[in-house]
Amino acid sequence: MPQLILKAALLLLIFVLSFYSIELSFVVSVLILLISITKTVSFNILISSLLLLSIVFIGIISSYELKHSFYEFLKDNIYFIRPVTILTATYFSVKRIKTKNYVFNALVIVALFFAVNHLFKIIININNINSYIYLRNLGGKQNHIEAIALVFLWFTPYVTVFARYRKLIIFVLLVSFVLYLSRTMFIILFIYFLGYKGYLFLNKRFIKAIFAFAFTIATFGFIVTNIETNRDSKGLKAFIYKTQNSLTELFEPIDTKNILKDRRVLWEHWRAYEAIKAIDQVNGNGFKAWIIGMGFGSQIELDTYVNLDGKKFTKLPSIHNGFINVLFKSGILGLMCYVFFIFHIFFAHQKILTKDRNISLMHKLIIASSLYMLVNSFVINGIFRPGEFSIFLYGALVASIYKFKKSDSTT
Repeated sequence: MPQLILKAALLLLIFVLSFYSIELSFVVSVLILLISITKTVSFNILISSLLLLSIVFIGIISSYELKHSFYEFLKDNIYFIRPVTILTATYFSVKRIKTKNYVFNALVIVALFFAVNHLFKIIININNINSYIYLRNLGGKQNHIEAIALVFLWFTPYVTVFARYRKLIIFVLLVSFVLYLSRTMFIILFIYFLGYKGYLFLNKRFIKAIFAFAFTIATFGFIVTNIETNRDSKGLKAFIYKTQNSLTELFEPIDTKNILKDRRVLWEHWRAYEAIKAIDQVNGNGFKAWIIGMGFGSQIELDTYVNLDGKKFTKLPSIHNGFINVLFKSGILGLMCYVFFIFHIFFAHQKILTKDRNISLMHKLIIASSLYMLVNSFVINGIFRPGEFSIFLYGALVASIYKFKKSDSTT
């Protein structure tokens, strides 16, 4: 396959992932996989793919004889297979592209495009910005490609395109990054910083990192929770109130009956509410549902409605919590596969004995990527979320290790 086609295909995949379309990114990744696949594959990529495909297999089996909509069944298949096609398409295409730093350059270019577009929207609407909600709506709630671009620019040795303007590119990306006001994006960047510094290897430094992370979160939580705010707060205090609420939203016990009396309270605890409803539904369907789930095509009954894209829904095909979502569709067996998938990535790249600093760095970033997946799985559906770059990054980094080793063996 000509290099130009492979490079264009990879650039297209990066763009498509940034547009938050599950169906489009699935189709593109399948096509790229077909034109880039080779006979040999990394053992770690193979194991990871098999674990994810096991979730798909369980979801299909648990759907047998259940009267789910075929359309919803097909959507769930695409939804759960998609991470595998993105992972393998990225791995094989990056592996076959001869230029070592092409994937890094391509991602930075696309991220810069979105950052400039984001800042342009803010500038032309500057007089209309009257709340942090309006500000966030201008660029979307988050854009993880910009976070990953900053990771590349700060934590890798690659000389990107426009090398003379590296500092300017970082500045533009950083300003856009901050103005998303995304708590998850800040956490992700911090995780990669810890990985880059080597604090995520299982040694004494890892223990120090855990304490440092816990201390930082605890200190931040203490400061934030002691600021007086309410749901009617404006400006910065409105954002602080949202942050205060997020610290308890996932784990605070809630009364699902009383909470429906006030939709403002319901929305503040929405992630917890939808997770509880999913678990209640599994529990109500007995032992089989707990073991292999409700099956592909199943939907979470909300016992209320939610407005999405101008329409009212009383049931949802997926929820924010990626772990509960996998449990709902494929049961404890599927959840175990998903947890093993994340743990496999984390542990498989721990004891890496190499003098090559670049290869060592790739392993550090892969370990950080596994924690990126872990954190995202609690709040924004993990690797299954549209616009998710952790699975893409994992494939790109493993392929980059292969290219570095091949280069070293030929010199």
